[in-house]
Amino acid sequence: MTDTPSRNLKTKLQVTCQNCSLTSLCIPRGLAREDIERISRIVSRKKTLQRGEHLFHEGDKFRGVLAIKGGTAKTVIYDTQGYEFITGYLLPGELLGFDAVATNHHKCSAIALETLSYCELPADQLDQLCHEVPNLLREMFRHASAKLDEETDQVIINKRAAEDRVAMFILNLSDRLRKRGFSPTEFNLTLTRQEIGNFLGLALETVSRTLRNLEDAGLIRVHNKRIHILDLEALRATYAHR
Repeated sequence: MTDTPSRNLKTKLQVTCQNCSLTSLCIPRGLAREDIERISRIVSRKKTLQRGEHLFHEGDKFRGVLAIKGGTAKTVIYDTQGYEFITGYLLPGELLGFDAVATNHHKCSAIALETLSYCELPADQLDQLCHEVPNLLREMFRHASAKLDEETDQVIINKRAAEDRVAMFILNLSDRLRKRGFSPTEFNLTLTRQEIGNFLGLALETVSRTLRNLEDAGLIRVHNKRIHILDLEALRATYAHR
């Protein structure tokens, strides 16, 4: 049976691991073409989530490694009184789900901060796939190790002065966006100022005051959730190595 034009178009528009624009940032980095194609056949492409919807909840059973394709998300944990602590801020091309590998249950919740799409490498096929594609295990270790490094760096940053924390948060986001092909100097914050304060261990008022100070210094311009870095090199020189 001959495919109709609409079916041909649909096939061309399907995103696989091989033609995804985030290939160099996701699991397939460093893998052979045939290995990427094998992963692509197994990966499950999920429907879009809206802001506030969960990728998974704390306590959920591990169902696979997730890769964000579009949009942003936060990971959170809750204390016994239900207070939320933000533990991570994820961008396209970043993986999550490793927190459940050891116990088979998630230790945190992951929540979409805006319209979000993601792929899933199913847990029930991970062992077989790692056996068939030995380099995949190495790449997953690389991602898990990078995540641990980020968390360690954040602990150190959160010991610094308030202005340093906010500036380093902006610089970190700028660098991660640059690696994904987005502008490193103009971007929207999908975390609210309250959430930024939660993540950095600062009060809302402190975050707002610090942003004003950076703006008064001529380093950034802020309009609602829009950040424009006016002098990236000066911002780096002032805060990155202090």
